[in-house]
Amino acid sequence: MGLISGIFMGTIFGIALMSGWRQMMRYRGNKRVAKAVDIKLLGSLSRDDLKKICGDNFPEWISFPVYEQVKWLNKQLNKMWPFVADAATLVIRESVEPLLEEYRPPGITSLKFSKLSLGNVAPKIEGIRVQSLKKGQITMDIDFRWGGDPSIILGVEAAMVASIPIQLKDLQVFTVIRVIFQLAEEIPCISAVVVALLSEVCL
Repeated sequence: MGLISGIFMGTIFGIALMSGWRQMMRYRGNKRVAKAVDIKLLGSLSRDDLKKICGDNFPEWISFPVYEQVKWLNKQLNKMWPFVADAATLVIRESVEPLLEEYRPPGITSLKFSKLSLGNVAPKIEGIRVQSLKKGQITMDIDFRWGGDPSIILGVEAAMVASIPIQLKDLQVFTVIRVIFQLAEEIPCISAVVVALLSEVCL
């Protein structure tokens, strides 16, 4: 009886195992088919359809397929952002505060940043397009997006009035940056770099 019971239980266990395996493979197969159908439907959409789905903030690589996605660069940018943010904060403070002081309106005794932090959210590059529009130059267009969490407080002091803080929060920037590299025959092979905005900055 013990041997027969063992064989019977082993048979039942084997049948249950094979049934479960079959169900799992059928589920995975259906999932792969559904995913393939979704990809096929997405591939059949026109550029205008994709714009409607994405809204006004569609990435530039949808409009211009020559824009290359750079996921690897965004990963590195996320790792480097704390250091880049600290350096950028120092540059902004040293370059902007003298301008604020120079163009300070009458009646205002002081215009300085009481707090300046670019936050923890790194910018994202949606795509890069590299072209050679002119001999001796390389043109790089960068689709730049930043939905940051900066904390920027400008302290405004006036005569006979206490300091008035002006705070900027939840900054969002969308623009295309064009970088032009002027090539040279000597190392480092670049004689000049020109940076310009190809489109208006959307805040």
